[in-house]
Amino acid sequence: MPIIAITTTPEEQEQMLGVIRTIDSTEAISVACLARMAGMNASRARYAIADLVDQGRVVRVPIKAFNKKYVRYSYKEVQDGTSN
Repeated sequence: MPIIAITTTPEEQEQMLGVIRTIDSTEAISVACLARMAGMNASRARYAIADLVDQGRVVRVPIKAFNKKYVRYSYKEVQDGTSN
């Protein structure tokens, strides 16, 4: 099976990071909600978040697990090697 690598632009990543900076990082939030706030397609938002996590700029914190595959997360920007 081929592996599909989707990368986002630095502009998309900064747009998503700007939204993450404005949210309450102790509350769960859906990617769809973050996408609406950023004015992005939900799929692009998901990949922008993944790129930010891979870069170590954002941490994804599990808040509530409804089951093994359905987990709600919050997102925090990383500052100076630690999350806010």
